[in-house]
Amino acid sequence: MSSSGASGSDSCNVSGDATNEESDLSSYPLWKYVVKGDKMSGGGSNYTWQCKFCKQIKSGSYTRVKAHLMGLAKESRQPKRPPLPSQSLSSETSLSPTSYAKKRKSDNPITKAFDIKARNNLDAEIARMFFTGGLPFNLCRNPNYISSYNYAATNNIPGYKPPGCNKMRTTLLIREKENVEKLLEPIKATWREKGVSIVSDGWSDPQRRPLINLMVACEVGPLFLKVVDCSREVKDKDFIASLLNDAIEEVGDDKFVVQILTDNAHNCKAAGELIEGRYPHIFWTPCIVHTLNLALKNICNAKNVSNNEEVYDECHWITEVHGDALFVKNYVMNHSMSCHAKEDETS
Repeated sequence: MSSSGASGSDSCNVSGDATNEESDLSSYPLWKYVVKGDKMSGGGSNYTWQCKFCKQIKSGSYTRVKAHLMGLAKESRQPKRPPLPSQSLSSETSLSPTSYAKKRKSDNPITKAFDIKARNNLDAEIARMFFTGGLPFNLCRNPNYISSYNYAATNNIPGYKPPGCNKMRTTLLIREKENVEKLLEPIKATWREKGVSIVSDGWSDPQRRPLINLMVACEVGPLFLKVVDCSREVKDKDFIASLLNDAIEEVGDDKFVVQILTDNAHNCKAAGELIEGRYPHIFWTPCIVHTLNLALKNICNAKNVSNNEEVYDECHWITEVHGDALFVKNYVMNHSMSCHAKEDETS
């Protein structure tokens, strides 16, 4: 029989073979809650069927029937949005004895003038974005975070929607990169006149990955070139020399480069000699800070050996002071309450 509860455009032949329906009910019991129709062309186990509860005519397999009856349809899988804190509080206090007084207080001219309710709702929306996205609270101190909301508050942009993921990682990222490169052009223009120094420094990030920074220093100011992840590389003289050579080529002309600065490690010194051999007008300069660091490290770790007795007698107190300071530093860094107290004193 044809469905009489649906319109002509939604009607379908939902009559079927009674014998086949009885055999299907034993294996697929949910078929009894729909009126099963004809099998659809194209193979598979797709049928037209009509729900006995909502009278909707749909098509699909037994899995679609199960999803429809159990409320697992796509439109019902959307998570319910919980109310904001301000909305929840307003609904809870609506029946309280003091709700009338609070309502009068919220209806005063000052509250309406500053639109306190809308401000509270916006604060709750921003806070929920932080909580659900796992964003660090320090992001609130970012000046760009503050300026973005200030711009939105002072400019009327009807129907504005924030950029999506694809636009953020493609169009906006490329546009910002082009803007930064344009802002750096005045600095790069001075390289031809005064010359530059290429500075490299190795360090480790919180994931303990060995990284090498490459920067260009000139009279106007430093400029960051790039950072190289050396996790799968052997940091020998040839590898470091290749990084320095790439940095020289990235500057544009090797005639602009006056010197290269690295630390005093043996591989860095050997890499500097390779660069000096390839570019006779470029000379290698060791880092003075690293030199002083190594010197102070040797002084603070004076050893009492036979050929060092005189120096140890004069400088062993430095080793003791260094050990005490290191103990205090480790204690503070390993106790969160001490760190918070120190932050409160310095802020």
